[in-house]
Amino acid sequence: MIASEKAKAYYRRMFPEYQSQLPKTDPEFAGLFGSFAFDEVIAQSRLDDRTRMTAVLAALLGCGGADGFRAMLPAALNLGVTPVEIKEIVYQAVAYLGVGRVLPCLEAANDILAARGVALPLPGQAATTPETRLSAGIRAQVDIFGEAMRGFTASGPEETRHINRWLADNCFGDYYTRGGLTLPRREMVTFCFLAAQGGCEAQLAAHAAANIRIGNDQAFLIDVISQCLPYIGYPRSLNALACVREAAAKAGPAAPESHNPGPFAMGGPLPEKFSKYFIGQAYLQMLTDQGGPIANVTFEPGCRNNWHIHHKGGQILLVTGGTGWYQAWGEPARKLRPGDVVNIPAEVKHWHGAACDGWFSHLAVEIPAEGAYNEWLEPVNDDQYRTLTEA
Repeated sequence: MIASEKAKAYYRRMFPEYQSQLPKTDPEFAGLFGSFAFDEVIAQSRLDDRTRMTAVLAALLGCGGADGFRAMLPAALNLGVTPVEIKEIVYQAVAYLGVGRVLPCLEAANDILAARGVALPLPGQAATTPETRLSAGIRAQVDIFGEAMRGFTASGPEETRHINRWLADNCFGDYYTRGGLTLPRREMVTFCFLAAQGGCEAQLAAHAAANIRIGNDQAFLIDVISQCLPYIGYPRSLNALACVREAAAKAGPAAPESHNPGPFAMGGPLPEKFSKYFIGQAYLQMLTDQGGPIANVTFEPGCRNNWHIHHKGGQILLVTGGTGWYQAWGEPARKLRPGDVVNIPAEVKHWHGAACDGWFSHLAVEIPAEGAYNEWLEPVNDDQYRTLTEA
């Protein structure tokens, strides 16, 4: 069997200067695998190449496929994964797979980066100190899993609490707080580690739920599993799908797309870390977390967020559907319609949301800044809101 033309074209994009010997030594297998992995599987996906290759590298680490990792690393670089991202994937793998499984992949990364003229070591990405790693790790756990994690380090039998502390300060404080990968991207990478490793379905289900909480919705995770399937096989892929279905069922129904006022998918209900600062139901679909993160946010009629401030980094709203409102503190409210743009500078107290009589959606574009964070304040109460919408 000869690989399809689409498979050949994708292979040339991955490896423009390399010719595999498999078509000569194992022509039938090369055709079967190539047509499946590089045509049929790719055609099923909505992931961009960079996200797909990030997932594949994490899956190869997870299944202990050091030779496959070395083989696919040049393709990942050719399709947009950066050297810093590659190193961060490898470093984070130690917490989930152990250094014994990861070390050959780290050596492969160093070999290939050096051969490409990349100067090593790469710029440092550490964001914590020995004094702050525990508190930063706990904060990351709470952001990902919810408020129940806040007392986790002191929970359980005393003789094992040191492991709870290590999870906070080492796994999350040392690795999840680093630069180079956003929090949603790190959670996707961890999901791939666990799915490929097998035998840790309890942790996989927990991280499937965590992915959904922070915007990597069910459809996205199914796409990730599908792209990893040629590298980890059917049994582990089917186990991962079962864990995603379980997590999605517990998270509640997906957004009612029939009400979608905009062109982008609505995604799932807002994670609890955001929804507690909203009146009414809103939905979140991350569009990209590269550079300045961009999310599609959809509000049901009457839904609005609390007054809040973006400290150090601002935000841009691009209205894509329906009718809504934006108001800065001390200023009249501004009615929003499709095509409107709102530039929200840092340190400005404001709120935004839907009108009372219809669905509303906007893209939220974060303006990156070192140390940026949101301060959530008091709600926009019903009397204020009703007066506004009747004006």
